[in-house]
Amino acid sequence: MSAPAPAPGTGTAAPSGPDAVTPPPTGPRGPDSGGFRATLRATHLVHRGAVRIAGVAVLLATAVTFGLYLWTRLAPDRDRCDFRDRDMLTKDEDLKRLSECYDSDFGYQSALSWYRLLVTELDLWVLVPVVLVAVFVAGPLIARELESGTFRLAWTQAETPRRWLTGRLVLGCAVVIVAGTVCVGLIRFARATSVEEGMLWSNESVFPSLGPVLVAYLVLAVALGALVGLLVRRVILSMAAALLGTVGVLVGLAQLRPYLWPHETYVRKGEGEGAFPAGNSYQFDFGLLTLDGDRVPHTWLNCPGRESVACLRGQGYAGRWIDYHPASHFWPLQLVETGIVLALAALAVFVSLRVLRKIAP
Repeated sequence: MSAPAPAPGTGTAAPSGPDAVTPPPTGPRGPDSGGFRATLRATHLVHRGAVRIAGVAVLLATAVTFGLYLWTRLAPDRDRCDFRDRDMLTKDEDLKRLSECYDSDFGYQSALSWYRLLVTELDLWVLVPVVLVAVFVAGPLIARELESGTFRLAWTQAETPRRWLTGRLVLGCAVVIVAGTVCVGLIRFARATSVEEGMLWSNESVFPSLGPVLVAYLVLAVALGALVGLLVRRVILSMAAALLGTVGVLVGLAQLRPYLWPHETYVRKGEGEGAFPAGNSYQFDFGLLTLDGDRVPHTWLNCPGRESVACLRGQGYAGRWIDYHPASHFWPLQLVETGIVLALAALAVFVSLRVLRKIAP
């Protein structure tokens, strides 16, 4: 029997018989010829609508912030209707002017009320974007392709499963990092230029919005959304699970935040002992001290004035205590929480890759 003929261009014998497998071609392989950049371009092409919506949202937020700022500065009745540094209005003509200023829909006080929303309603800047990112990544970005089966087309065109997932994670993270950084800048600008300071920096919705924690949460939302999408593989269920999981992480880390950095304690057992924590400090726990020195948390008695110590002792208590973070702890708390959130994001990516190996071994 004659030997099989060599396969074209290989110099080796081509297998024959019913169990023969045709060797793969050795030339360029379509999308793989562009490497990872081709994967990013293909991912952006499929989801360019969502990327454009994110870009428009950032531009709109920027335009609204600076538009409201200019409105408060250029309002024609600003000098007439700015009552911050004036005595309490008592005259009839002053009260009439006050009413006219607040009734004007396009005046200084109206501009001030709208600009105030940027400083006080920060849930719109923090919770909503983070949750929307996780829901989108879990549903339309990952689960939709797994549920419909279109991922098989990409994986058979020389795009490995790992590259398929990595391309979506990189594109998602790039978008949210840019958007999150701009949002942090806008929030800090609004707080710095507002006539009112708004809520304290320690507020659960304010703290993440003032530094890199917000960007880290957005990156975590991308990673967590991808993991949920790979595990559930159903669009609606993935979006619901991502919503619950992301809110759970936000709430859980907010509860742990006071303990991420060593705090200070204010104790007062007598008149004039120690300086009370400053008004801009993060006071997260308080209580009373018993006569034996034990701490009774979340307990407070109304004993004002010079008789406060005698009042407390008369009810079996020796003094008060407050656990707090001074304003100087802002950046340590920001950096520690950012590191924890990014570590959780890395863990979610690692688990996602392990799950992907089971889907496409």
